[in-house]
Formats: sequence, structure tokens, C-alpha cells
Amino acid sequence: MTPVILSALMLGCTSSTDNRAGTDAPLPFVFRKLELEQKKSNGDIDWKLSSPEARYELSRRLVRAKQPIGILYNKNKPSFKIRAEFAVVINDGEQIILEGDVQLKQINGQKLLVKGERLRWIPELSRLVMEEKPRAFDARSRITATIAILQQDTNDLTLNGPVQLDRWQDKLALTMKPDTAVRTGKALWNLENGALKADGPVLGQRRDQEGVVLEQLEGRELIGNTQKGVITVKSPVTVTMPRSKGLLLAKDTSWNFRQQTLRSNDSFEGLINEIQINGERFSAELDQNTVIIPEGCRIKQPGERLRARKCRWNWQTDEVLATGNVRVERDDNNQITEAQTLRGSVGEKGSLTFSAPGNKVRSELTIEEKTNRQDPSEERSQAPVLF
Repeated sequence: MTPVILSALMLGCTSSTDNRAGTDAPLPFVFRKLELEQKKSNGDIDWKLSSPEARYELSRRLVRAKQPIGILYNKNKPSFKIRAEFAVVINDGEQIILEGDVQLKQINGQKLLVKGERLRWIPELSRLVMEEKPRAFDARSRITATIAILQQDTNDLTLNGPVQLDRWQDKLALTMKPDTAVRTGKALWNLENGALKADGPVLGQRRDQEGVVLEQLEGRELIGNTQKGVITVKSPVTVTMPRSKGLLLAKDTSWNFRQQTLRSNDSFEGLINEIQINGERFSAELDQNTVIIPEGCRIKQPGERLRARKCRWNWQTDEVLATGNVRVERDDNNQITEAQTLRGSVGEKGSLTFSAPGNKVRSELTIEEKTNRQDPSEERSQAPVLF
């Protein structure tokens, strides 16, 4: 680093005869305008700091400035702007402390705004540490943490936990409850490309306008990208629907905030009361309260089993649609029912009842009494098939 370049318009020295009689320390210089600039060893501008009023204590190499405004540079281009109520420049720019409504705003990219009450800036390390009440804002989100550390040369923002992300679907609206909330441990966020990685435990919630939890997701840790609006929660993952008492136990699960979808390409298990739902993978449309099992759907409840190529489960209405080579097996009378489509719903006793209105159904059962033995038959029926 090159020495700090100081440009100032001096008002004069503050002094009094009484004060000087008791000390030989030099009096501070008072400036009506102060401008500081520091360059890197290659000549590129590193940062600038200006103030409408400042005092410089020569013996301590200390500057006290009011209403400071700073500009941080990256590759000789402005990258961040800083505002505060007060600043103390220590050892001619070795360290800078900013206090009182500190604002650190990204000039390009996501134009993130970081606020806090105290910022410790170490120019030589290109590091800025927001030590009191750090909050970060973009167009739709607010992030809070205990400490926020910006590495200026890499645009990495480290958030020490617990970290809370609140997101609004349309735009940032602090007077309203957020649509989505995610809580994690320590997080690393790159402000240039949006890459995000956070330690667990992870707790994510989608809420209604009153703040009631609609769905909740828990996992070990997360990775994602805020520019794409997608995070992946790492296995093991638990998704719960408190209102319907539904539950999904899954592996790595991706959450798309913009489309409000959950997706996993690994096998999973779902539970509704005593009903167990399994599949090779799933996608959930949160706005539609629906889980789609596109492959290898299996449903099991006491005494009954269903297999189908594809299933759709609405956890709000407790309705299930099974399609593609549907096969139902019941322990009673070894009954087997086959169809291309079956519709089902959860009854008052918590079990699924399926029917195939207007669809061709093949049923086969075994009766122990020889006199009542009957051949398998194929028929069109609208009567419900208990499952």
C-alpha cells in the first residue's frame, strides 16, 4: 500500500491558554473539508474517504471525521460506497472505525445494502467487519446475523450465525410479514456471482400473510445461488405440512424461491397418518399444495398396497391421483385391482379410499368357501374400491 494522500481545507487549530498550560501535546488541526485517498502498490486506487469536517491529531496520527463518505475500489473501479455519522482513521489509514447508522452499499451487481451500528475497516487486508446489528438488504430479501465480514477483493460476505433470511415474493416490504424465512448457521455469500453456502442446522418456512407456517423444511446444511433464486438443502431433509400433518423424509432437496417449488431426484418417503407414500423422486408445487411423484409411486397402509407409474398428492385436500398401470393389493380375500387411473381421498378414519368412475377396472379375489368361488372378471364400475 502507498501512504495515504491527504487533501484538506484547514480552518485552524483549536486551542486555549488554559489548555496549553497543562500539556505540551500538539493541538489538533480542524478541517472544513477532508479528503483521504490510498492507492495500491501497482498504482490502482484502493479507497477514498471524504468528510465535511474533521480533526487531525498529528502526534497520534488520528483523524476524527463527521458524516464521512467512503468509496471502495476493485480493479480500479468503484465497488462499494460507505456512509456513517462518525469515522476515526487510525495510523493514517491503517484502520478505520465508522459508527452510527453505518451503510455499506454495493455499487454494481446485486446492489446489496449492508447496515449496522459499527464497522471496522482494515484497508490493508481489504476487510470490513460490521460488528453491531448487521442487516443486509436486496430488492426482495433481508438478512440478519451477529457479525458480517466483507472481503472486498473477492466480494465474499461471511455471516456469523445464527443467520436469518427473510424473503418477500414480490418486493421488499418490511411492514409486512415475509413469505419465506430461512435460518442457518455461519454462511458464506459471494456478492458477485450469488453463490451461497451455509452451515446447519437449516430451518426453512413458507408462511401465509398472517405468518402461519404452511410448509417447513429442515436439513443438515445448504448450498445455492441467490441470483438464480435456488437453494439445495443437504440430506437428511424433513419437509412437514403442519396443517395437514403431512411429512416427507428425503435426501438432497432443492427449493426454488421464484417458482415456489421443491424438488428431489432421490428416493423419498411420505407419511399421512398411517399411510406411507414412496417414490423414486418428487417435485412439490407449493402454491398448489401438491406433491408429484413422476416415477415408481408406491402407497401402503395397513392391509393394502398400491403401485403406479405416477401419483399426485394434494396435502391440503388429502386427495391422491394414481395413473399408469395402477395395481392395488388387499390382504382381505387376496383381492387385486388393476386400472390405468384411480382417484383416492383420505376418509374420516385416516385411510385412503379409491374409486375409478367411468374407468375400466379389473378385480380379482379369492374366496375360501368353494361354493362361493368365482372367476376373475373385468367390468366397468363406479363403485369405490377401498384402499
